[in-house]
Order: sequence, then C-alpha cells, then structure tokens
Amino acid sequence: NDGPVIVTGNATVAPGAALAAVFAHNDHSTSGSSSLTVQGNIIVGRGATLDLGCGAPDGQCQDDTGTTPTLTSTGTVGGDILATNALGVLIHNSSVAGDIVDVGGGGGLTCAPSSVFPAFSFGVFSDIEDSTVGGNVWIAGLTSCWLGALRNHVSGSISSVHNTMADPDANEVLTNQVRGNVICRGNSPANQYGDSHGMPNIVGGFGAGECAFGVRTPNPAPAGPLTAISVAATTSPGYDLGAADGGLFTFGTTFFGSAAGTPVTNPYVGLATAPGGRGYWFANSNGAISNFGPNGRLLGSAAGLPLAKPVVGIAAAPGGDGYWEAAGDGGVFAWGAGAPFLGSAGAIHLTKPVVGIAAVTTGDGYDLVAADGGVFTFGPGARFHGSLGNLKLNAPVVGMVMDPATGGYWLVAADGGVFSFDAPFWGSLGNIHLAQPIVGIAAAPSGNGYYLVAKDGGVFALGPGAHFLGSLGNLRLAAPVVGMGLG
Repeated sequence: NDGPVIVTGNATVAPGAALAAVFAHNDHSTSGSSSLTVQGNIIVGRGATLDLGCGAPDGQCQDDTGTTPTLTSTGTVGGDILATNALGVLIHNSSVAGDIVDVGGGGGLTCAPSSVFPAFSFGVFSDIEDSTVGGNVWIAGLTSCWLGALRNHVSGSISSVHNTMADPDANEVLTNQVRGNVICRGNSPANQYGDSHGMPNIVGGFGAGECAFGVRTPNPAPAGPLTAISVAATTSPGYDLGAADGGLFTFGTTFFGSAAGTPVTNPYVGLATAPGGRGYWFANSNGAISNFGPNGRLLGSAAGLPLAKPVVGIAAAPGGDGYWEAAGDGGVFAWGAGAPFLGSAGAIHLTKPVVGIAAVTTGDGYDLVAADGGVFTFGPGARFHGSLGNLKLNAPVVGMVMDPATGGYWLVAADGGVFSFDAPFWGSLGNIHLAQPIVGIAAAPSGNGYYLVAKDGGVFALGPGAHFLGSLGNLRLAAPVVGMGLG
C-alpha cells in the first residue's frame, strides 16, 4: 500500500512469494494512488501468487472497508504476464499490453482454505476480471478450486484448456469482448455460467469447443434458461490480401506495414493474420517470415533449415502466439507456444505436392491439402472428413479452410470450384470465367460463408456471413496476390 510504483523493467515474483497490488490508497495519503505500473513483463514463479489491481464488483480493495465497495486501483503492464506453475493469478481492473499466460500450477483439486495468501481463505483460485488485454489470454493445465475470466476486453484470443477445478461452479469464461477467438476444451467442469449471472462472450473471430457459438448452457446453473456461451460480434471482420512481393492490402482492417520494396530473393507464398487482426505474418518460399503488428511477433522460421521442397503456405494458431509453415513435400514447421508440432507428411510419398495448411479451430491440430485434393490430418483435434484424391478435377486444388461451425472443411480449386466436407456449401465460381485463377480461401467466423481470392486480387464473398469490402481486381499490381487473411 505504498505507491504509485513504476517498474521500468520486469517484475519477478519469486517461487513461493506473493505480490499484492490491491490497495486503492497509499499509506501516506488518503487521496494518493497505490497503483502499480510495470513497463516490462511480470514473471510469476512456481508456487507464487500475483494479485494485481482491485475494485468492484468482485475484486474489493483491501483498504475499501465500506459495505458497498467503491474504491479501485489499477495495474498497468507494458509487456506480458507470464505465470508457470504459479499458485494463483488474480487480475482485476488492469491493463496488459501483451499476453496473459497462466500455465500449470494451482492449489490442487481442493477448495480447502489456504493460509499461504489471505485472498485464498475460500480456496485457491485464478481469476481475470474487468481488464484490458492487448494480446492473447492463455489459461492451461491448472488444477485448483476455481477459475474465471469475466468482463474483459481482449484484442487477441482467449484459450482455456485442460483446467480441472474442485468447485462445480468453476470455469466461467463469460461476458468478455474478444476480437480474436474464444477456445475452451478439455476443462472439468466444462465452461459454464455457474452462478455468475454472466452474459455470452462477444467474439469477433469464432468460438470453439465448449465456447463454440452453438453451445448453450443453463444461466444460472443448473436450471436457468439455456443461453449461448459465445455469440458472434455484430460487426464483420475485414480482410487483408498479401502479394508475392510482400505487398499488403487492407479492407476494413489495420495496416501495420508490408515487405514491399525490400529485396526479394524468394517470393512470398502465404499470409496469415493474427487472431483479432492486430498483426500478420508473410512466409516466403525458403521459409523466411516477415512479421508486422503488435500481435504478429516473430516466433521463428524455416529460413535456416535445409528444405527438401519450398514452403507453400502458413497458418496462424487460433489461440494466437504461433504459426505453422508447410512445405510442398508435406513437411510442417511449428513456431511459438500456440502452435505445437503434431506431425507432418514429409516422410509420405505424395501423388501431388502439398499446396496449403489449415489449423483446426480448437488449436490442437492442422490439415494439409495437396494439389489433387488429398487431405492429411494431424493432431488430436483434426478429423478426416473426406478428400478429392480419387477424383478427376478440372483444375488443381489451391487451398483449404476449416468450418468454424461444424469442424468440417472446404477445399477450393484454381477455377473457383469449392468442395464441402461436413460443411455447408455456399456456392462456387466453377462455372464463371475468371480473369485470373483463385489462389486462396478464408471462412466467415460463424461458418456461414467464405471468401475466395484470385491472383489479381479479386475477392468473391459467398454465403450470408461473408461480406464484400472491396478488391484489387481493377488495379495493376506489381506482383500477384498469394493469400488472404481475416482481421
């Protein structure tokens, strides 16, 4: 309760220690703030506790003794909050420019009171409420009493994965406004309303797993009216087009820069947009990555590896903080904590080369597609729904995308033909004369449509959820368009 405090570098909470920035006033003044600002990262060690920020409705400040809480204190973090095997992470009324990562740890599968930290008198828990996060939120592998993430504004994605709680009312990821995706899987209990009287997450990308748009649970549990856990935002995301020279063209999205005008020894072959649209990555044929935007961090590349075949595509991890590159021989290169390596087709004899890669919406798998429409699945979340490998095609397949609603997928051919596998068919361009061939496909967040993009930058929106915002079809381009990403 002495502040305000400004840390110009990182702040580390040592193993077993605790940092409690939960006082509205400092002890020298009844009007002075006791806020904490960390311009770098906050790093929380094994068995440590972070309690950052306070205020109504659910994070009462320690010096707010009134019957109805009115005081607040904010925490401000210029980097990330990174907790590994921590006891608990409590964040209220705070602003984090980067990511919040809370992986492993907890107080065990019990709600017995803990004497380690005063806030845990009702059992150990982790909680993120009424805060703003510029990056992504990752909560994974916690075993504790209770977990929640409520009323936050997140510019990237929220992922709540394999968290096991003793309280049957736990795992409430609700009432958040998320520009990216919301992914919940493998949690016990499954993500729910509990007694929070919360509202659905409003999601600019897609909901997946326990937080998918089609999931409805009692609000409040166990007998309230069935209510959607997540719903699509009312505004449609824009899209980015990427060209072979590194040029980037935005339609309803934010421009963070491009690689156009820099020497290009190898052409760019693919574009992936960070969930939420605050960044993107270009991959070129030798595996090098050009990154742009606050959430488009460079996490590695295949540029220094001996490639048997050139890289042909890139896919962003749905939870953020990762991407996969795919080569023509089916090799896969995984970069970042959000994009684990789950296998490849590099050792398989392929009839036709791989031309694209698509991440499953739950983030725990990916598919490769070959020019003949053959599909190869990798990871526990990937499901084989069929392929075109035995059919004679009018034009080669050039891309693939997952249906966020069904878990199926669409394949697209160079002539604009679209092939649906356990996904609704919203039309194709197979019978239309195109000035230039199709080079890519992107799905509407609710699965009720898709976009096709042509080599000349022409964009075709098919289905009620795909909204045309413009194209490059009438412009003279310095290099052909090679890919598209939704922002």
